[in-house]
Amino acid sequence: MTKTSLIGIMADSHGKPDTIAAAVALFKSKDCLHMYHLGDICDSGHPETVESCVSILKANNVAVIKGNNDHAVSINNSELNFSVISKNTSDYLSALPLVAEYGEAIFTHSLPFVETLGLSCMIRSMGKNEAAFFFKEHPGKILFRGHGHSPEILSNESGEMVVRSMFPGEDTVLASMFPCIITCGSLAAGYCMIWKPDEKSVKCYSI
Repeated sequence: MTKTSLIGIMADSHGKPDTIAAAVALFKSKDCLHMYHLGDICDSGHPETVESCVSILKANNVAVIKGNNDHAVSINNSELNFSVISKNTSDYLSALPLVAEYGEAIFTHSLPFVETLGLSCMIRSMGKNEAAFFFKEHPGKILFRGHGHSPEILSNESGEMVVRSMFPGEDTVLASMFPCIITCGSLAAGYCMIWKPDEKSVKCYSI
């Protein structure tokens, strides 16, 4: 019997290395094939923890999307001639992608519309118009996003936008919800998720 692939997903750790380490430990304990962090690794108000946060992600081969706080830290640090964090870490944050894809999933910090919105896609909200555009452009996809700090899933059911909160310990079957948009919740508040692509389901966790 083929083992189900698991994908660990976290977002919005906001400069808390202990929570990143806890999420990584959870994902490893579940034998996740890949791990993603959907941005706002660090917090622009607490640059002293940036190095620790980035070190954990790099050491564990976590794929990372750029968040608005990560962008702010790298820009401000460059202007200060790399006096807050190392140039290597600043360059790492600066080079992070705004969007990534894996199978039927798209990963981003807030909105995936990089070509039309540029950097503002990191801070623009996911409203009904934005969701409708995503559903039209990507009818067979799941969008995993951060930025919103409460776990929820948004789907289009018979032409109506339906938003459901997601709770720790809850398995959500996605097969009847394609396309859909999943906000992973803030890791700083203890939320993360594990996606099972083969089973078309996702489970919310609290750490």
